[in-house]
Amino acid sequence: MTARAQRRMLNEVKKNPRVSARDLKKSLAHANISVDESTIRKTLNKNGVHGRTPRRKPLLSRKNIAARVKFAKEHLDVPQHYWQKYSVDR
Repeated sequence: MTARAQRRMLNEVKKNPRVSARDLKKSLAHANISVDESTIRKTLNKNGVHGRTPRRKPLLSRKNIAARVKFAKEHLDVPQHYWQKYSVDR
């Protein structure tokens, strides 16, 4: 893989970090660069771009939604300095 192809691939990953090796292979093929997916992964790893799966976040349950609304309604009239009392910036 040429240095030019590596730069092109890294720029594409910077634009869209969730792009897959298969999609990178297709976009490089449009530029007449033939590279295997494993080569793409190895090249990205050498350049500090490692494949990670984003953590799944649980959806809010009805119980949690109700608790949030209750908290918000109870604290509607709390003065601004109350919230600043516990801030990290002190």
